[in-house]
Amino acid sequence: MTFHEWQDDKLLLKLRLQPRSKANAITGLHGDRLKLRVNAAATDNKANKEVIYYIANEFSVKQSDIELVSGLKHRDKKIVIKQPAHMPAWFNNLSDSTWRDLVLICD
Repeated sequence: MTFHEWQDDKLLLKLRLQPRSKANAITGLHGDRLKLRVNAAATDNKANKEVIYYIANEFSVKQSDIELVSGLKHRDKKIVIKQPAHMPAWFNNLSDSTWRDLVLICD
């Protein structure tokens, strides 16, 4: 399993959220999920809004092109990005390392 899945022109990301961090950042993988740190608290939907804002900027899409499909009140979340315009370097690096890890396990 991987942290992302393409569904036609939409990208599904599985996230593990760490609220109340010093800065917003993708810090690697947490099992089969991306670990995302956000400085917003997990109260009053603040962390979810910060996730949408951060991911929209990373993938160069409007916030309205991001949909939180599960995990509204949980650390584990799934989001869908409609037609991502840009793939961040961390996405390609993590995708490649995940693939290499799977190949090494299979060998």
